[in-house]
Amino acid sequence: MIIDESSLVVRNPTEQETLSVPQILMRRPDGARSSVATVFILLGAVTVAIAVGFAMQGAWLVLPFASLECVALGVAYWLLKRQSDDYELIRVHGDQIVFESSVSGTYQKSTFNRYWLQVSLEQTSGNYLKIFVGSHGQRKEVGRLLSGAAKRDLVNQIQMMVSR
Repeated sequence: MIIDESSLVVRNPTEQETLSVPQILMRRPDGARSSVATVFILLGAVTVAIAVGFAMQGAWLVLPFASLECVALGVAYWLLKRQSDDYELIRVHGDQIVFESSVSGTYQKSTFNRYWLQVSLEQTSGNYLKIFVGSHGQRKEVGRLLSGAAKRDLVNQIQMMVSR
């Protein structure tokens, strides 16, 4: 199963995505990637155009500040781009359930015995839901990329994977 956060729908994988093992893939929505780049480029272009206009009128001290603004836009875009490839993958491999995640460029992999796996849905302050999986004193948060309704669906999917 693939959970698409942009539409909050659990869909069946295509034939190419289907493997011999059950799996759940969660990704950040990627529909707006090109529009984000366009917005940042347009903001930078407008900043430079205004700064050049003022510099031509004799207010050349505007140029260093416009340059700083363009650098700040570049850093903000880089941070957004770095998080756009975040994903979480849950798959069954024999008697093991493997949780893989890549968040902000940091890859993590945890493996648990599926017969000992405990799944809990906890509500924190501000009505924020967190899913924890674990066994033998080890716990891992999963489903960080999902909304509350999708997290409830994910708990059900993980419990189905464990019970197979």
